[in-house]
Amino acid sequence: MTVERPDTGLPEAVEPGEQPHNGAYVPAAATPDGSAAAGPEQPGERERPEEPEQGERLAGVARPSSALGWLAFPFAVVWRFLFPKKPRPFLVELPFLVVFALVLAFLIKTFLVQAFYIPSGSMQNTLQPGDRVLVNRAAQWLGSTPSRGEVVVFEDPGNWLEDSTTSTTTSGNWLKSALTWVGLLPADNGDLIKRVIGVGGDHVVCCNAQGQITVNGVALTENYLYPGDEPNSGYLKPFDVTVPQGYLWVMGDHRSVSLDSRYHQQQEFGGMVPVGNVVGRADIVVWPISHWKTLPIPSTFKQVGLSALALPGAVPGVALVGTMPLALKRRKRRRLLAAKRATTG
Repeated sequence: MTVERPDTGLPEAVEPGEQPHNGAYVPAAATPDGSAAAGPEQPGERERPEEPEQGERLAGVARPSSALGWLAFPFAVVWRFLFPKKPRPFLVELPFLVVFALVLAFLIKTFLVQAFYIPSGSMQNTLQPGDRVLVNRAAQWLGSTPSRGEVVVFEDPGNWLEDSTTSTTTSGNWLKSALTWVGLLPADNGDLIKRVIGVGGDHVVCCNAQGQITVNGVALTENYLYPGDEPNSGYLKPFDVTVPQGYLWVMGDHRSVSLDSRYHQQQEFGGMVPVGNVVGRADIVVWPISHWKTLPIPSTFKQVGLSALALPGAVPGVALVGTMPLALKRRKRRRLLAAKRATTG
């Protein structure tokens, strides 16, 4: 195809769809089906490149713009790493899921609940050898202290296990030890489990004329004891102790075989268990399924006389303290009324 150049008047050969030197556009020849052949791209017809995302991004997370944002930034990065926008292949995802599950199990075991294995019969029939119990650790982290009647797991306060015939040797199987440390298997690391009989300030005595243990002068009706056992079975010596603040007096439900606080009065802490040694409160028996049950506080520990409020003079004192805000409020109201009358008079 030829076009005439305006400056010389001479013809110039131009291919269809090509831009000639004079700037005039030559349309492309029609195709056999009647449509025009593609010409050169015109301004504005090109695809616009995708605009970059607003703000700089680090590890797939928007760069923080405040101090609070920087504090939350590591958690956002971990979250984006665990849950990416584009799913990863399963074989790539599997190791991350395993690590995440192990970390989650460890955190639950450390701060919330932990499974423990019962190796002996010192708590029969409440707990049987081989039972697995879930221990509530959150209460200890939140500052709660054990109460009378609770079943608690605690660390050996002073070589109590040396007198026990129960083996506490840690398993040599590294896989079992690792799974126990993470929290996927119940712990059997030499901790003890007993029932709290007295807390700080309590006066625990054995026994009264009926052979019962008394706490602050109130006799305990211990229906949870092993059949045939007496409150002081196995030890057979009277005792009279006052529990210091921050300590516990503990005893097993199977008294005739339980080497509890009674047997360690000549050792460090005088048979008491420091509250700081308590791992947590046993709440539920979860295995075997046939033994499933909760471990509530027996009703005998809910008697009115057991609490410090029942001590002579304590109830009137608490009542007096409770009425003080009301008395102060009424006194303030009388002053306001007197001031109002003086102003209007």
